Amino acid sequence: MKFKQILTVISIIGCTGLCACSDSLLDIEQMGVKSEQNSYITDQDAEQAIAAVYRRFRQAYCGKGESGDDFAQGFWLKNLLSDELLPGGNSPQDQQGIQELGCSEVQANNSFILEYYKRLYHTIYLANIVIEHFENSTSDIKLRDVAEAKFFRAMCHFELVTLWGNPPLVTKVLTTPEQQRAANTPAEETWAQIEKDLNDAINSGKMASKADVNDTETTTRATREAAQALLGKALLYQKKYALAKEQFLNVIKSKKYELVDDISVFYHVEGSGSNEYVFECNRHKDDVNRPHQGGALTILCNWPFGECIQGSDSWKFYLFNNSGYGFFHPTKKLYDAFVAEEGVDGYRLNQSIKTFQQQVKMDIYYNHVETFNLKGTEGLFRFKWLPTTRDEVFESWAGSEATTPVMRYADVLLMMSEACLLSGDQQNADKYLNEVRNRAKLTRKSDVTLTDIKTERNLELAMEGVRYQDLIRWGDAPVELADKGKKYPVYWVWADPTNDYNTVDGRENAQYVPNLVYENRASDLAGWTPGRDELLPYPQDEVNVNPNIKQNPGYN
Repeated sequence: MKFKQILTVISIIGCTGLCACSDSLLDIEQMGVKSEQNSYITDQDAEQAIAAVYRRFRQAYCGKGESGDDFAQGFWLKNLLSDELLPGGNSPQDQQGIQELGCSEVQANNSFILEYYKRLYHTIYLANIVIEHFENSTSDIKLRDVAEAKFFRAMCHFELVTLWGNPPLVTKVLTTPEQQRAANTPAEETWAQIEKDLNDAINSGKMASKADVNDTETTTRATREAAQALLGKALLYQKKYALAKEQFLNVIKSKKYELVDDISVFYHVEGSGSNEYVFECNRHKDDVNRPHQGGALTILCNWPFGECIQGSDSWKFYLFNNSGYGFFHPTKKLYDAFVAEEGVDGYRLNQSIKTFQQQVKMDIYYNHVETFNLKGTEGLFRFKWLPTTRDEVFESWAGSEATTPVMRYADVLLMMSEACLLSGDQQNADKYLNEVRNRAKLTRKSDVTLTDIKTERNLELAMEGVRYQDLIRWGDAPVELADKGKKYPVYWVWADPTNDYNTVDGRENAQYVPNLVYENRASDLAGWTPGRDELLPYPQDEVNVNPNIKQNPGYN
């Protein structure tokens, strides 16, 4: 059975959500259509059980949850916490959870915080079921599923420990109220378990591995190389640079991945199964079972089209949602970083961000004779995920069926460059950084520094949910996020009443006078708050019912 077919199966485990509000978020009721003693026997049972793990992680990282919440995903949580995106919206109060994240004023009842934390632990719960029931099997299929379950358990604990600091470490199905009210675990214990799970998965000999660089079928599963890349990342975060280098080198020497020539395919259907995706969350068309798949990367990717008119030419190439005020706009800080390294016509910049003036030239124009404003944007618009006519958009707010990369090969190369540099291998630090720069059509650098690597990561992986954890681990967050969210941008536009929108030339030559202004936010928490913003708060729902959880500083 191909794994993409398994994704449509309604798991026998019954991934039905978490407990009532009176119980800990780690108290997850196991429900299903069969009794437990009859549910975990055959290879097909194991495949259905691991399919539930894949589905729940996809819901956690980049898809709808069981509640149908479109936006409470780890992908958006981490993007909004960084300095790459503005919350946007109609006002500083539009979508409060989004605004809090975008301004570094997170509260313990934030819906994004709650949902990601909850979904990560639910994924761990489902992974533990697979491990406990099939670890002692002799079946290759079951043992492969166990190895994949350990990969996902490690992935979820990695997210938890890097964002929350000392969350509970859960390595078995919790069956009693005492177990379900787990206490904080020291970070070093969680890191040790992450390493153990990934080494177990890698050394099992059961994980899939691509046949060659062009194999797109195998990437529907977590591969041995994906586990090696994640292990390298975990070691890098712990400053075990020489060991991290060994794991990244395993991925590189496998020759199963490569940098693709055309980066415009990322986050689009034609990029699904890309040679560059080391690990991705898969989707495929299945209208009946889409809710069980975890839906789409529904990203509110409409621009602020409340004031816009899309010309006939733009509709030939792009799929727009005609309404909405627009969320998740690139920051001027990110745009300026691109320009400083690549120039205004930079290859990566042109695939990532469009300016107001470029938007007009794309036949997306403003049919107004009066003054109007675009709120929550600095006149910059996210282009990286804008759905095209080559995609199939099936959700409101322009959700796409494209698979979502969790780790790209470019990320592996840049982490390898960093591990080499910090372990004293300058030659290879230069080599791997320049592979990424060469694809970006930039000149070669010699004697690269950590600052060079940080710049490349910022631009290459822009708006891909990577930068926030980078800033935290480097210790750069207090400086880079110092002024985050302190001011709310409003992009005012005056349209020349003589603009002629009836011809393409007339639209391209239409005249506008934009003016960017900033409104102060009345919040003491906006920007970086030392002693508070280093870690996310544990969800208030969990703290209320679990006396063993100690809340992170600054959130009581």
